[in-house]
Amino acid sequence: MNSAPHVLVIDGTSDTEAVLKAVLEPRGTLVERARGVAARQRHDNDCPHIVVIDLDEDSGGATAACYGESHRVLIGSVRTSLNSGDRFLAKPFQYPELLKTIEDLLSLPPAA
Repeated sequence: MNSAPHVLVIDGTSDTEAVLKAVLEPRGTLVERARGVAARQRHDNDCPHIVVIDLDEDSGGATAACYGESHRVLIGSVRTSLNSGDRFLAKPFQYPELLKTIEDLLSLPPAA
């Protein structure tokens, strides 16, 4: 098992992935981007430390439900019900706000 922190961006823009990679990967955090169903299938046996999910995408809500065991950052135009430990960012969000949220979650132990 890889001990490096892992952030998975689901259905986000490629800009989000690029910003997170530029800031987090030099610090030793793996950043990947995947889309909807492919993300759920690809990561069935690999639980990322943090999942960043765009709730406004067609499969956003269903995808979020599949990652209850990870810390989740949910991004959307309408606030949704959150599990304890989830973070919500309203659109339009700012990248410094997203990075601060992820850094806060990286300081926590992996979700159970």
